[in-house]
Amino acid sequence: MANRIEGYDEKIIEYAQKEFLEKGYNDASLRNIAKMAGVSTSTMYTRFGDKEGMFEFLIAPTKELPVFLEKVLSGYFSMDVENQKEQYKETGNTGFDKIIDMIYTDYPSYKLIVSCSPGDTYKKYLERITAIDVKYTLIYLKENNSSALREGRINEGFCHVVSTAFYSALFHCVEHDMSREDAVRYITELRNFYGRGWEEYFK
Repeated sequence: MANRIEGYDEKIIEYAQKEFLEKGYNDASLRNIAKMAGVSTSTMYTRFGDKEGMFEFLIAPTKELPVFLEKVLSGYFSMDVENQKEQYKETGNTGFDKIIDMIYTDYPSYKLIVSCSPGDTYKKYLERITAIDVKYTLIYLKENNSSALREGRINEGFCHVVSTAFYSALFHCVEHDMSREDAVRYITELRNFYGRGWEEYFK
């Protein structure tokens, strides 16, 4: 599809984003998008199959974030424990700088999945990200011999709740249309808040 986003295809993408963002998934119409883009409805179905296919194409860039998160965390945990401790802050800072860049480079796609998704699309997306985060949080706690984990004060369910709350809060910047500058400040403070809380459990 990417090699065909020229001319009319660019108009289709522009007006499709506008239609979904303004009306939401349920009320968006391929017929309206086709009319605004100056193409036939049959052209829309040929290119995207149906409304779901059109929406999936528009949010495709968001799939890069969980892939990136998995890559960063797997690379981090390939290091020995001492190096992990040394690289903890740097890895986090670099990783979240990149995540912010990804979100604001493809902002319409993230806005669509966060605010305009059909059914449980956003819920499943958030769960995918959360599952990655929980997996590596538990690895970190175990490798650092967390007393809280050993004593049962926290467990996988606890980590899941905390991670879900964190990433839901992160996407708050998209839901409420924060500027990139405001989002950087917001996410920095969010990370500081959660970081201070986790310090107790990393002992």
